[in-house]
Amino acid sequence: MQGRGSRAPRHTAQGAASRLLAPNVGSIAERLAEIRERACLSYRRAAGQPGEPHIVCVTKNQPLPRILEAIDAGATEIGENYLQEAIRKDVFALCESRGVTVRYIGRLQSNKYNAILRVFDAVDSAGPELLERLHGTQDRGAQRACTFLLEVNAGEESQKGGLTMPQIRELAAADAPWLYEISGLMVVVPLQATMQIRATIYQSVSVLFHELASDLGSSRVTLLSMGTSDDFELAIEHGSNMIRVGTGIFGPRSPSQV
Repeated sequence: MQGRGSRAPRHTAQGAASRLLAPNVGSIAERLAEIRERACLSYRRAAGQPGEPHIVCVTKNQPLPRILEAIDAGATEIGENYLQEAIRKDVFALCESRGVTVRYIGRLQSNKYNAILRVFDAVDSAGPELLERLHGTQDRGAQRACTFLLEVNAGEESQKGGLTMPQIRELAAADAPWLYEISGLMVVVPLQATMQIRATIYQSVSVLFHELASDLGSSRVTLLSMGTSDDFELAIEHGSNMIRVGTGIFGPRSPSQV
């Protein structure tokens, strides 16, 4: 996987969201291959060179056999929203045996911090409380997670976690020491946001990402997780180098699947 480092973003939104996935067509392997092909094409257009963004297969409510099918098709990273569901499905043993990274992408609860850090490889929805707790900790022997993305509440929605962009800039200006724990940003946009609004958000967050990379070190801050099944091409063309795709690979979720 190639990162984007501190490369300045390009934002050619035209046509990025014009092709909608047909999630009920083809196998998991075929849909993953299509996602990868389209993502690489968007990356090439945005970066001006060949490359592939990280593709996180969102496996919420997906049973283990379907997750295995994605891994057999080449998936190298999966994202789970709930600790107990991931434990119940036993995704950790499977992924460790296959060299697959398991990322936590759900809402964090302070009473589950330690358990999440012990079993997940990365936490993409990290916030100040967790990062402050980690910063300066000498003994991390029981901690497995080694990569942390700071969640950005780009729509400033009160019911969602994460920090707003102004809040992050204030913390960066104050040189909050725990910011040095992060490897990048994960962006959550409002569900009902139009593609035009998403493009504006993605461009704004991309600018913030490059500011942080400049302040904290471009070798440290390398990951910008933006874009999901219905807008990942738009996100990539605005600077994303990590996308989170569930429905586009597995089809519509059903709670009864797990």
